Amino acid sequence: MFLVLGAIVLLAILVLNVNRTILSTTDNSLQAQAITTTTSVAQQTMDLVRSESFDEATVGAAVTDSDDFTAPASLGPESGESFNTFDDVDDYKDYSDLINTPRLGDVSVSVNVAYVNPDSPDTPIAVRSRMKRVEVKTFSVYLPDTLRLYYYSSY
Repeated sequence: MFLVLGAIVLLAILVLNVNRTILSTTDNSLQAQAITTTTSVAQQTMDLVRSESFDEATVGAAVTDSDDFTAPASLGPESGESFNTFDDVDDYKDYSDLINTPRLGDVSVSVNVAYVNPDSPDTPIAVRSRMKRVEVKTFSVYLPDTLRLYYYSSY
């Protein structure tokens, strides 16, 4: 009797360990897919931003004085502009969207744009400069944290 009971307990422990291993493998696989998918969404968004002019003032014209660039407080889409008509990098400031993906469902993406000092590009500044930092953030419920990509646009 005790031998059968001991065998059942050992079998239960074995089954639990196998299930734990399978679940852990599934979680790791899902997280790897989430990293790949959210990175792809972030890179596609970054490619859109990179294809635009540096500033509204540089769309179709050369600028020699940085004072001609958009004021830091005015970064973002100009009046009447929407995503389909963005024509410069800073139009994407505060842009956000929810991208539906086939395997992970919704992935949120947001963009922030700020002027930075070329000597200290990680710190946004409140004056015009010849460099802007673009931060693209993506998030999925399957990621432990927000994924961030950075791009520095200079003129």
